[in-house]
Amino acid sequence: MKFLPILFLLFAGLSACSPAAESAAADSEPGTSDTHRIVSLSGTLTELLYDLDFGDQLVGVDVTSTYPSAVNDVPKLGHVSQLNVEGLLALHPTLVFVAEEAKDKPALETLADAGVTVVPVTMYPTLDNAARAATVLARHLSIDEQKIAEYTAGIEKDKRELEEKLAANEGERPRVLFIYARGAKQLMVAGTDTEAAAIIELAGGENAIQSFSDFKPLTPEALVEAAPEFILMFTSGLASLDGKAGLANIPGISQTPAFQHDQIIAMDGHYLLGFGPRAAQAAGDLAGKLHNRISK
Repeated sequence: MKFLPILFLLFAGLSACSPAAESAAADSEPGTSDTHRIVSLSGTLTELLYDLDFGDQLVGVDVTSTYPSAVNDVPKLGHVSQLNVEGLLALHPTLVFVAEEAKDKPALETLADAGVTVVPVTMYPTLDNAARAATVLARHLSIDEQKIAEYTAGIEKDKRELEEKLAANEGERPRVLFIYARGAKQLMVAGTDTEAAAIIELAGGENAIQSFSDFKPLTPEALVEAAPEFILMFTSGLASLDGKAGLANIPGISQTPAFQHDQIIAMDGHYLLGFGPRAAQAAGDLAGKLHNRISK
């Protein structure tokens, strides 16, 4: 899938490692120690590590790591593209987990050259992304197969519950437009092949933009074409526009069915598009806002 680069700053796996790091990860013995000094450079992986009871072994996290609240006590290392290698090495990490998409960052190549095991984890915009990532983490952490099996089963249960809720609304797929905003001068809309399109579809909606993939600047013409019944945004994005009143000042917005019927949805960015352990819950929450008959 193609993603808007700036979105990496907010939610989905910011990560990196070099070919040398991949080799180091492949050659390492999984589960050789019960205690590690872990650095996570992905908000999704950080949440997953806490969910698997490894939060107390985190010694550093990136700027996208905002959940759970306990992570606020862990040293922040900034964005993966601006890492201070010396500062990171001073934490004496034994494992660095990153998402595959950012694997070529020079700082992580330096870490690998210094002997730090850097493990890339491929991310998928699916409800079982956390379970798939957990199997990768288990190769390097002391997580027994039974625990992984139970964890995967829990996620599958969440998926089935969501599918059951959506079944009551089969055939009803409201058109949803995702707008990424960082103030009125930086507005983008999500086309196909984006995480935003994926969560909309998982929640029983239809992405309002079908004519292009990735993200493109918002235009009045795009709004007319989309004719969204709902507008979906990050809470922080809507706040950057000074709320719904500021949103109304964007040309074409007030003419959309979504705005006219006050169907503007704002959700936390990491929760909505992180595709972590709470992905099915996030999809269910969104579905609850799109379909009146689905309980939130």
